[in-house]
Amino acid sequence: NFVRAMVSGLVILSVYILTFLIGLPANTLALYAFIKKLCEKPTPTDILLINLTISDLLFLLFLPFKMYEAASEMRWLLPSYLCPLTTFIFFSTIYTSSLLLMAVSVDRYLCVAFPVKYKIHQKPIYGVICSIFVWITTSTHLCFVYIVDHLTGADSESHDCYNNFTQSQLNVVLPMRLELCLVLYFLPLIICTFCYTRFILILRRTASLNKGKRRRAVGMAMGTLLVFVVCFLPYNTTHILGYIISNNVSWRSDALLLTTVNTVFDPITFYFSSAAFQGNLKELLRPRTKTAYTGNGIENVCTTQNQMYEAASGLQWHLSQTMCSIMSFVFFSTIYTSSLLLMAISIDRYLGVVFPVTYMKFRRLLYAIIGGIFIWLLSGAHCTLVFFVVHMGTGNSTEPKTTCYENFTDDQKSVVLPVRLEFFVVLCVVPLVVCIFCYLNCIWILYHRPRITKEKKRRSIGMAVGTLSVFLICFVPYNISHLVGFNTKESPRWRYYTLLLSTFNTCLDPIIFYFSSTLYRNTTKMSLWRVFSIRRRLGLNNTPSLEIEADSYSDKEFGRHNSNNKK
Repeated sequence: NFVRAMVSGLVILSVYILTFLIGLPANTLALYAFIKKLCEKPTPTDILLINLTISDLLFLLFLPFKMYEAASEMRWLLPSYLCPLTTFIFFSTIYTSSLLLMAVSVDRYLCVAFPVKYKIHQKPIYGVICSIFVWITTSTHLCFVYIVDHLTGADSESHDCYNNFTQSQLNVVLPMRLELCLVLYFLPLIICTFCYTRFILILRRTASLNKGKRRRAVGMAMGTLLVFVVCFLPYNTTHILGYIISNNVSWRSDALLLTTVNTVFDPITFYFSSAAFQGNLKELLRPRTKTAYTGNGIENVCTTQNQMYEAASGLQWHLSQTMCSIMSFVFFSTIYTSSLLLMAISIDRYLGVVFPVTYMKFRRLLYAIIGGIFIWLLSGAHCTLVFFVVHMGTGNSTEPKTTCYENFTDDQKSVVLPVRLEFFVVLCVVPLVVCIFCYLNCIWILYHRPRITKEKKRRSIGMAVGTLSVFLICFVPYNISHLVGFNTKESPRWRYYTLLLSTFNTCLDPIIFYFSSTLYRNTTKMSLWRVFSIRRRLGLNNTPSLEIEADSYSDKEFGRHNSNNKK
């Protein structure tokens, strides 16, 4: 039972982490796009969708509390007042999403079925009123979690949060869940199905509508119904079954996991439901692969201070084991995310040089986004191993552990060493071989094209050398320790020193950015020029006019560089 509970908690934690890593940036981008649209000419749909985005972000901001609960073997070790608050936010945002998706479907249906009347009476205030009504409805329904938490018979010393109810609590919870299921799920589902079915039928009969808009309409309908069926249906089905058997359904926690994926699917719905959202998102994400790569470096830098604290403590881990799991996950996943993203950039460069016409024809921003998401999922899924290994064999141990992801037991080694070997082959050797092949071919082709300038040839060599330097200096020594450890059945003593080299990845990455992006290079030059100009002139004469002169001069230079790049 302990092993089953531990594995269940690790699965839940893994899903929460992946949802957080994908959902938070996706919904933040969506919020930016909709705020930009609100500043121009908002529609009721935009108001509803921005509320849906806020609901998802609120859910994601409280998700770390549930992650901590899952990492603590599904025990609530946080302050007791956070339990009802987190539960209230967790469930209210689920039903807020369903009601807002229903409202969007009604708005779309009215727009198509009654276009003239809709155009006359369309006002953003209606979207505001509808959103307020939705928030009030879900909040009033879900406030019963505070009542249940303080019912007579509840164990005040229990480490369970909204789970393992007493009979008096079940007498309140089960009927309320049934009402939530009927009013806040099945009713919106029926309305959405009717509206989008009629919506698609009307559009199919409209001959003047182009194929692009028709595809977007079908995508929006399918995305919304996918959220309802995949994310919400299993969980709400447990409400009906629980009411029938007068107890919680055993697989309720598994069904609840699917509701978290809602925050990942919602941005897809936004993308298909709003042309303005598509335009703003494309404008924001114009620097294609470099944006995802820079984000990986920032994540690595943000977690380095925990390793610094560990090193300053004589390599003793004085933080919680939960923090050990999270920090190890982020530390190792960013290493392999870097190698995979470097491989993706090399493939992108290779295709652009070898097949220039076909590449320009089929180049899409969406391909880079899909590739970035796939890489984050792949490295994240591999590195969830640390959550399982850190908690292996700790069930009956009473001694506090003072090391983090070190000094493994034999049971832990039997899991760690084979997986490390797989990391070495799949996440290091394969990307390295692909990078070498792509960059050697790029350099060979560029040097046999007489029209290519010497500067571009030097830049291509610099980019290739920078990428291979990151692999050979930062990643290869550490990954070789995986191979040696698998052969000797023990982690080599020099492994920790090779791990140090992997941290230099964040220092060498900007060199790759410098050679791979003209915009990055010009921006860096102008930023440095502005700083040194101001400091030099302030040293001669500390007057505000000189600061303004330096700023204006660097702005002119920056504009001239940008105009040359466009030419």
